[in-house]
Amino acid sequence: YALGMFDGVHIGHMALIQRAVKIAGERGATCGVYTFDVHPVKVVRAERTHHAVMSLDDRLDLIESAGVDVAVVHAFDTELASMSPEAFVSHVLRGALDARRVVVGFDYSFGHGGAGGPATLESLARDAGLCVDTLPPIQIDGAPVSSTRVRAALASGEVEHAALLLGRRHFVRGTVERGRGVGARLGIPTANVSVPTGIALPMPGVYACEARWGPSASAPAVCNIGLRPTFDDQGRGVTLEVHVMGARPDLYGAVLTVEFAARLRDELRFADPLELVRQIEADMIVARRILRG
Repeated sequence: YALGMFDGVHIGHMALIQRAVKIAGERGATCGVYTFDVHPVKVVRAERTHHAVMSLDDRLDLIESAGVDVAVVHAFDTELASMSPEAFVSHVLRGALDARRVVVGFDYSFGHGGAGGPATLESLARDAGLCVDTLPPIQIDGAPVSSTRVRAALASGEVEHAALLLGRRHFVRGTVERGRGVGARLGIPTANVSVPTGIALPMPGVYACEARWGPSASAPAVCNIGLRPTFDDQGRGVTLEVHVMGARPDLYGAVLTVEFAARLRDELRFADPLELVRQIEADMIVARRILRG
């Protein structure tokens, strides 16, 4: 089993999972991933706001794509949070999972208060007849790749740096809901994407994106994350609006995936809607150039 939260399934996570898949394949064994439904911080520090890099379903899709046979998702609750490292090894790893070998990252922690680390796990595993493989960190710019770094990059709008850490563009997925139709009246229709609560969005602003929907449809797009100040629409809170370029699909009710390629500019207040339209047209020219590579 590969053990971890795997929030974002960044390049470090993927290397760990692929190591587990390789070891299982060499031994003709089943490869599993053991993870949690929510980040432990949401239980042990419920007062803190925490945004996940992606949803559980998206995590599992990426984990499956690495060749994993089975994913075990444990509901993280106060009972699990209070479990000692010894109990976790005996009751979960050897008991519930019947694991013979586990793969963890250099910063893996487990047990009450995160008391156990890789060295503790290796010590307890010897007594339990369990083998442990601990992977060293993958480093970029002199520091280990981590979900914390991914979230920090998104919070500052650095989606290209986030993509470097993730090994792919950061994406969000949500259902397209009906808006007020302002974009359509201006000749630039937008899809209002309802992103699940608790998922990390990049810093407010305008981005070059790739939009994907249906079995295989995709198109270049520009999106705005923000409060729509030109229309005094701040009461709606932060919204994600996407203009799909070169296509006018009926997306209402569809699930739209938005992949962030580059940040174009801050969200601005314009003197009138026509000035906004001119700026969006300029944004689209830049976005097409970026997305063509």
